[in-house]
Amino acid sequence: MRTQKALLTFRSYIIIGCIRLFDFLFLPLTIVILLLLLAVPLIIIYLFLRLSETAFEMVGIDHWHASLAVFGSVLGSLVDIPISATISSYPAWYISLANLYPQQTLTDFHPLYLAVNLGGCIIPLIISGHLLLRGNASPAKALLGVSVVAGITYYVAEAVPGQGIVLPFWLSPLLAAVCGLVLAGGYRRAPPLAYISGTLGTLLGADILSLLTPGVLPALSPIDLHRVKPLILSIGGAGVFDGIFLTGIIAVLLAAGIVCLLRGTCRGVSAETDEKSV
Repeated sequence: MRTQKALLTFRSYIIIGCIRLFDFLFLPLTIVILLLLLAVPLIIIYLFLRLSETAFEMVGIDHWHASLAVFGSVLGSLVDIPISATISSYPAWYISLANLYPQQTLTDFHPLYLAVNLGGCIIPLIISGHLLLRGNASPAKALLGVSVVAGITYYVAEAVPGQGIVLPFWLSPLLAAVCGLVLAGGYRRAPPLAYISGTLGTLLGADILSLLTPGVLPALSPIDLHRVKPLILSIGGAGVFDGIFLTGIIAVLLAAGIVCLLRGTCRGVSAETDEKSV
């Protein structure tokens, strides 16, 4: 009896000890899990920023200006600069020109105003102009690449009421990467051409030309749109993950990745590296 009682007491001590040990370890384990959950988004953001900086360095921008371009694009994507007053119908001169359009279009729409996005429009324009002025890309080839991307994105772009003009996510980067690779006179020129073709081509075709097309504004902002405030149509603007910004980044990475596969090495892909080695 005493042996059984001692055995039961020993077992109870073991169980109580295990419970206390679990309670002791549970709190640190919970903290570790919470820290991991908090770290995952930070790691994703860090990788996104590093890939973006790498893409800008590949087109021929030094590390400091590449970092500035990335953070400027991310923060600037939250800034819309108005370029028009609130409008609710086409102006008379536009209506007279639209009468030449073969299809009958609406002329009135829900109040809206046009804006340009700092991170998705102005900064890509500055970077593309910088690359052209520095000679990182041929102006003639860049014009051809921009025209190809603009024409296809204009044809595919679709006006979604209350949202904006949408495209398949993969279309613009893939078109830009192909244009950069086909038009580039050398592997070093592919990433800059891809960036210029993708950003300027999408801006021109999907945004500007689409907005100028008769009937698009009424389609984007119909009169029966259930909104109190005027709709904001921002050229190049769609939040942090704006299509123009991502188009340039993904197009450069695609073009550089294909070059690396074709050559079997990534040496010489960065325009900045090549210029320093000359």
